[in-house]
Amino acid sequence: MAAILSVRGVTKKFGELVAVDDVSFEVDEGEIYGIAGPNGAGKTSLFNLITGIPYHTDAGVVTYRGEKISQLSPHKIYELGIARTFQKETAFDTLTVRENARIGAVFGTALAVEEYDSAVDQALESLDLLDDRNRLAGELSIYGKKRLMIASAIVSNPDLLMLDEPAGGLNLAELNELESLILRLSHGKMTIIIIEHVLPLLFGVSNRVMVMDFGKRLAEGAPESLARDDTVIEAYLGERGKDAFHAISD
Repeated sequence: MAAILSVRGVTKKFGELVAVDDVSFEVDEGEIYGIAGPNGAGKTSLFNLITGIPYHTDAGVVTYRGEKISQLSPHKIYELGIARTFQKETAFDTLTVRENARIGAVFGTALAVEEYDSAVDQALESLDLLDDRNRLAGELSIYGKKRLMIASAIVSNPDLLMLDEPAGGLNLAELNELESLILRLSHGKMTIIIIEHVLPLLFGVSNRVMVMDFGKRLAEGAPESLARDDTVIEAYLGERGKDAFHAISD
């Protein structure tokens, strides 16, 4: 299967701090690619470098569908078909759910005005939010706002969706629903890269997982192989993390 995204030797420094250190990987079209690692490992910084929000690489190359995007502006990258979410669920609380998602259609697509509403409703339906379209976004739960953020991203119909810790703050029932939603989006032929600390969710949806630590790529492989790799697990999660990994693989 052909790679939709290629990252080669990407590096980002902030003074003496190396946030992302010579990281390379590829994501195949149609797969769900997971990124794991402790806080401060460089995961979100890596997302920022791929999308140009809010900074670019100091070294290395990011290629999307064969085109170098490392130094493109964020809106150009978005127009090429890459959309992302952020760790904190965000919404314009005084606007309706539909109005929030419509912002994504206005600023992230080349649709004609008369096509906005159809695209917005399709995105809301994909995230089980269509019945809530006329509610104020401020009335939504944390899970509702997270789904709205994803809906606002996919209204542009991206080929590559990047999710940054979508499971934070969710209960078990919501985690199960989110897992189903992510798999549903993937089955719609969307490529997904997901950063996540909730290992059962990450391992449950991902075809492959890359582990990061101190800005570096520590390991990459199928979830089940990483779940049994004590050296890798102890290197970045310790004994407590080791137990969590093994619980997933059992």
